[in-house]
Amino acid sequence: MRSTPILAVVVAAAACGGPTRSPPPAVPEPPASQPEPARPEPVAQAPAPAPAPVNANPDTPSGADAARDAELAKAASAAIDAFVNFEPSFTRDGKRIVFASNRDGLPQLYVADAGKPDAPATRLLTSTERMTGAVATSDGKSLVFLSDHGADENWSYFRVNLDGSGLVELTPGTRRQRNSALIPDGKPDTIFYSARAMSDVGTSVYTTSAKAPGEEKQIYHDDKPGFLIDVTRDGKWGLFQRYPSRAENYIIAIELATGKTRPIWPKEGKVTISSAAFSADGKRALIATDGGAEQGLVVSIDVATGKETARYVETKPASADVGAIDVAEQGNSVALSINAGNHSDVRVLDATTLKPKASVTLPLGSGSLGRFSHDGKRFTVSWSTPSAPTDIHAVDVATGKLTALRKESRPQLDGLPAIEASIVEVEAFDHKKIPVNVFLPAGSKGKKLPVIVSYHGGPAGSSAIRWSSQTRFFVGQGYAWVEPNVRGSSGFGRAYEAADNGPARLDAFKDIETTGKWAASQPWADKDRVVVFGGSYGGYTVLIALTRMPGLWRAGVDLFGVANMKTFMATTSGFIREIFLLEFGDPDKDAAFLDSISPMRDADKIVDPLFVYAGANDPRVPRTESDLVVKALRSRKVPVEYMVAANEGHSLAHRENLVEFCARAARFLETHLK
Repeated sequence: MRSTPILAVVVAAAACGGPTRSPPPAVPEPPASQPEPARPEPVAQAPAPAPAPVNANPDTPSGADAARDAELAKAASAAIDAFVNFEPSFTRDGKRIVFASNRDGLPQLYVADAGKPDAPATRLLTSTERMTGAVATSDGKSLVFLSDHGADENWSYFRVNLDGSGLVELTPGTRRQRNSALIPDGKPDTIFYSARAMSDVGTSVYTTSAKAPGEEKQIYHDDKPGFLIDVTRDGKWGLFQRYPSRAENYIIAIELATGKTRPIWPKEGKVTISSAAFSADGKRALIATDGGAEQGLVVSIDVATGKETARYVETKPASADVGAIDVAEQGNSVALSINAGNHSDVRVLDATTLKPKASVTLPLGSGSLGRFSHDGKRFTVSWSTPSAPTDIHAVDVATGKLTALRKESRPQLDGLPAIEASIVEVEAFDHKKIPVNVFLPAGSKGKKLPVIVSYHGGPAGSSAIRWSSQTRFFVGQGYAWVEPNVRGSSGFGRAYEAADNGPARLDAFKDIETTGKWAASQPWADKDRVVVFGGSYGGYTVLIALTRMPGLWRAGVDLFGVANMKTFMATTSGFIREIFLLEFGDPDKDAAFLDSISPMRDADKIVDPLFVYAGANDPRVPRTESDLVVKALRSRKVPVEYMVAANEGHSLAHRENLVEFCARAARFLETHLK
């Protein structure tokens, strides 16, 4: 019954077509294919109040710019329309597979024959909104899933039959950030879940009907961020992860009938917890953690006594995080995803002893863990490489053998230029090693290429070797694409991830300069045509780079980056504000420091042309942050182009928006790199 918290459309996942990691996990992947027809809308919800405008109107290309955008859109479409499949799970009988895909323009739900990967998939619904988090009901006839409005992250539950009939919105009332549904076999008509209002710091656990719209009953409230991440099969107990910060997490058990709690782990000290799940009998909690140290672990904790009964230690590499966990209902197996920062892996363990059961061999790339089949003999994964879009597979528990669940034609791939990917290490100012991913056009040896240096969001995200439609597009346009995992990135050990917290953020700024200079000095690089690129915290990185080291760059691309720490902390969601107290500092106690690291403080130092993108409904980095930057640059006649998508939040979820963004950003860079 493991749940994935749905709280974060991490920018690079949305913009680049592949997962970069920033907990809590989120809706992956951007859209593909054609725009979609409308569906019957759910019960209307009043729009969230918009921040005060800053008078920075978006630009509308015309004339030669619009004509060039149309040409570039064709090339962008080829990469974007090589669609991705993800979030796979088996139906109760194991005969069909339910999954999400962006083949029709944004993430939607599909069902297909699990034994016939070449057979067509059936789209369950026609919707103008993205969908995620599908959970099969125990009768095998229906799904419960999440959808929001305009990518605003106020997720609501819907139920639909597997033949696409009977669509009903289960939570049409209060706007909340709801996490994935947990529906135990012992209470098949009930959803257990965690949720919060957008402005709230704390989190509540609720129950509601899984069959029809009904009352949302609060079971438990915590004044800190958190998630209900699992329930026992009988529906009597829940596992709740308290999340005061990235570096301090706790697992507690909640008696779901009464709301009474019991602390589980840790008893002392501060640890990071990536995931947790009950054993099949509900007597133990399997917890993925760093144990407060440098090595990824899974610990098995007796729920009644709090004693550790088994432990798994990740060694390949030792600094990797153990990410998601899924426990089989039958067969005594547990599957793990491994986040090694610049790539992923998968493990299969005995659920009692936590000793390896089978070896799973995957190509160098990145992906996510799905779910076990009801009989426990298989589990699903999503996987991609730089040349293969994210697709869904089944892993045989006994042998570790990987079997494709979908084999679908993507003729667009045939027209894309080949790409070469590698991982290198760059020495930092303090002799630490900065992992860097490099993507080059095949056969580019001896050429001097324009370079895009792309920084991930998070801050505690990471850039992995993976499929990225945006990377493929820009590499196809003749760019080198470079992704530094500067200090603060996850998957490289606890100390490395914490090395940018508070005042140490200045060391991360030095890493930006180091990696920018390194990229410019490579034999394949044209040092006079280096672009800094990023979204969310990566967008903030772009603005820091342009204000503090303007001589390194020729231009920048900023997707909803933070411009002013004070206004950001005042307008972002309560959850984000709380966990960023450790990352950045307290707006009151550390006001002077936050001001010193706010790009707007030094906006007059930006001299390089800048392309800016924002989603109108962004609850994480409100559009007003982008407005501030655009207004400041326009007042000084610095070249700036501004794109705002009316139906997006902290995202590029709709195909037409992603195509437009890629085309306009590429044309803008063409103009200013001449």
